[in-house]
Amino acid sequence: MNYRREIDGLRAVAVLPVVLFHGGFEFISGGYAGVDVFFVISGYLITALIVQDLEKGRFSILEFYERRARRILPALFVMLAVCSVMAALWMAPSQMTTYSKALASVALFASNIFFWRNSGYFDTGSESNPLLHTWSLAVEEQFYILFPLFMLAAWRFGRSKVFWTLVLAALVSLLLTEPGWRFKAWANFYLLPTRAWELLAGSLCALWLTARPQRENDWLAAAGLAAILASFFLFDRNTPFPSFWTVLPVGGTALLILFAGPATLTGRLLAMKPFVGIGLVSYSVYLWHQPLLAFLRIRSLDAPSAELLLVAAVMSLPIGYLSWRFVEQPWRKGQGARFRSLSTARVLGCALAGLIVVVSLGAWGAVSRGFPGRFDPALVSIDNARNDTSPLTDACYIETPAAGGIDLGPLPRPECTYPAADGSVDVAILGDSHAEAISYPLMQDLKDQGVGVTTLSLAACVPFDGYWHTRARCDESVKQVLDYVKSSSLKTVILAGRYSLYVRDDGFDNGLGGVEPDQMGPKTFADPLVSGSGEAATLANGLDMMARGVRSYLDMGKTVILVYPIPEAGWSVPDRYFKERMSYPQASELTIPMPVFEARNGDVIRHFDGLSDPNLAKVDPRNVFCRKEDGVCVNASGDDVFYYDDDHLSLTGARLLTGEIVPLVLNSLGRRVGEQVSAVR
Repeated sequence: MNYRREIDGLRAVAVLPVVLFHGGFEFISGGYAGVDVFFVISGYLITALIVQDLEKGRFSILEFYERRARRILPALFVMLAVCSVMAALWMAPSQMTTYSKALASVALFASNIFFWRNSGYFDTGSESNPLLHTWSLAVEEQFYILFPLFMLAAWRFGRSKVFWTLVLAALVSLLLTEPGWRFKAWANFYLLPTRAWELLAGSLCALWLTARPQRENDWLAAAGLAAILASFFLFDRNTPFPSFWTVLPVGGTALLILFAGPATLTGRLLAMKPFVGIGLVSYSVYLWHQPLLAFLRIRSLDAPSAELLLVAAVMSLPIGYLSWRFVEQPWRKGQGARFRSLSTARVLGCALAGLIVVVSLGAWGAVSRGFPGRFDPALVSIDNARNDTSPLTDACYIETPAAGGIDLGPLPRPECTYPAADGSVDVAILGDSHAEAISYPLMQDLKDQGVGVTTLSLAACVPFDGYWHTRARCDESVKQVLDYVKSSSLKTVILAGRYSLYVRDDGFDNGLGGVEPDQMGPKTFADPLVSGSGEAATLANGLDMMARGVRSYLDMGKTVILVYPIPEAGWSVPDRYFKERMSYPQASELTIPMPVFEARNGDVIRHFDGLSDPNLAKVDPRNVFCRKEDGVCVNASGDDVFYYDDDHLSLTGARLLTGEIVPLVLNSLGRRVGEQVSAVR
C-alpha cells in the first residue's frame, strides 16, 4: 500500500481537537469527534493491509497480530507504567481502586466495557480519570481481533460479496445507534456494535480503492474536510452520539480518504510538514494527553486554570514525540539488533506477558481497595465518605427516562417500607435524590419510635405534578406517586428535593473553585403561570409548580413536612477535604460561603416562607449546616464528612438533619419522642 502523507495530516486534524476538548476548551465543543475520524482511518489502513496480503496469498493471522502488538502495546505499556507510579503517589484509595480496575480492563482490551458500566464520558468526574481515553483503543482492539478472522473466512467468496456484506453490517450498526442513544446512551457511546460502522466505513474505502485507482476531486475532498471541522464546532456534550449526526465526521473522513490526493488543494494542505509531523506522533500524543490533564486535576487543590490546562495539553506533543521516537519506532520498525531478532512468537509472547503483568497489578490494586496503607487512617476515613450512602438506593431510587414514564409497580414497595408493629404505614418520604439521601437514617429513627414509614425517590423529579425536562419525563411517574398517596392511609408526607434544579438552568458555583456543569436544561410546564422559556419564566413557573404541589398534598388531608433546600457544596466534598487535609494537616473544616448558597436558593426559600397552613411544618437545613455568625455552610468538620459528593448528604450528614425532622413527624401523629419504643421492642 502506497504511503499517503495526507492521511497522516488527517491524524493531526483528528488528535488536536480531542486534546483541546479534554482540556476543557469549550470553543471546540465537539472535539471528541476526532476519535471518530481515527476510527475511520484505522478501518481504512487495517483493511488495506489485510486485502493487500490476501490478494498475494500471504496473509497470516499471527503476523497481523504481531504487527498490531508492535504498533500499540509498547507505548501503551510505558504510559500505563508511568500512570501507575503517579497514581500510587497521588490518588486517594477510592480513586486508586477505580484506576486499578480500569488498568486491568485496559490490558483485557475491555476498558470501553468498564467505562460503560462505571462512568459517562462527559461526567465531571471522568475528567480526572487518567485512562478514560483508552475506551477507543479497546474498541479498535476488539475490531482488530474479529475483523481479520472475518476477512480470512469471507475472502474466498470474492471481493464483491465481502464489500456488500460489510455495507450491510455497517448499515445495521449505524441503525442501532438511533435506539441506542435514546435508551442506552452510554452503551451506545462506548461499545463496538454501535461503533463498528465507523471502522467499517474506512474498510469500505479500502476495498474500493484497492480495486481501482483513486479519483481525486478538489470539491469532494474540501467538503470532507469542512464536514469534519464543522462537527468539531457544531457538536457538544448534548449531541446524541454516535447517531445519524456522526455521519458528518465519519462521512467527511471517508470523502477525504477517497478523493484527497496530492493533486488536490485539500490533499496538499494536509500533506504539509506540520500536519504530517503531528500525525506521525498522534498515537503517542493521544496516549499521553489524558493522563497529563487528569493528574493535573487530581493534584490541584482548586480547579486548574485554563492556562495550566493549555500547558498540559501542549506538553502532550513533545512527550508524544519522545514516546514515538524512543518507544514506538524501535518496536514498530524493528530498529536495532534486539528488536529485529524477535520472532513473531517472541513478540506475541512478550505482549502476552506484559498484558498479564498489567492485569495482575490492576487486580492487586482492586482487591486491596486502593492500597489504603499509603495514608493516615483519618484521611482514609474521609475518602471512604463517598460510600457513606443509603443501602436502599437500588430499590427505592428510581431513574425516570426522558422518553417516557416508568411503571413504579404497586406502592408502597415492601423493600422501601418499615411498617409499624401493627402493620400500619403512616409516613412517606418523597422527593428526588436529596430525599433519597436522607431517607435511610430518617426511616431508622422513625422505626425506633414505632412509626410505620415508606420512601420513594425519583431521579431529577420532585413529587409535584405538571412538569418535565430533558433528563426525565417527571409528570408520568409523579402521577403514580400522587395516586398512591391520595388513596393511602398515610397521615404525614415528608418532601425534600434539590429545588434549585427546577427553577434554574445553571449549575452551582460555590465561589471558591467548586463549579458544577449545567444540570437539567430546559423545563416544560403543563400549566404555566408565565408563558415563555427564559430564566424569569422558568423561575416563576417552577415556584408555582412547587406551591401547587405542596397544596395538593394538603388538600388530600395529609400533614406536610417541607424540607427546605439542603446546602449544595459545589465540589466533591470527600475529594476536596481529602486534598486539603493531605496538603494542610491542620485543616479541621471544609466550608462554603453561606451567601452564595442563599443567593442561588433565595427565591425558593422566600417562596416556601410564604406558604402557610395549619398542617404544614417546615425544616430549614441551614439551621443544621450553616453558621450565621461567620456566614458559612459546613461541608465537613473534624473527621466527619457530611456529603458523599458535591450536593448529596452522606448518612453522617443526614443523621444530623433527622434530629430536626423526627419531632415534627411525631407531633403530626400526636406522639411524644420515645412514646412507642417499647411497642416495637
